[in-house]
Amino acid sequence: MVLTKTNAVRSLVAAGDYRKALGIVKGFRFGLSAEALNKLKLAYECMVHPTFYEQLGTDTERAVTEGVQILIELYGHSADCS
Repeated sequence: MVLTKTNAVRSLVAAGDYRKALGIVKGFRFGLSAEALNKLKLAYECMVHPTFYEQLGTDTERAVTEGVQILIELYGHSADCS
């Protein structure tokens, strides 16, 4: 099995490790709409630096929820990529 970043993200999503999965996905350049990529990046940043984003007026809980939902929709299918 070839371990690509996409396969790693699928495995992490399957394991429920959304923070690590978002950490990888936020660096993706292709295959995602600009809107989806921005939401994924914001979700990761809100997980890592919640106080900063709260000071900016961001609803961090909502941002994380939206990002995780997109992550699951895109990468939530089978992690078995043989």
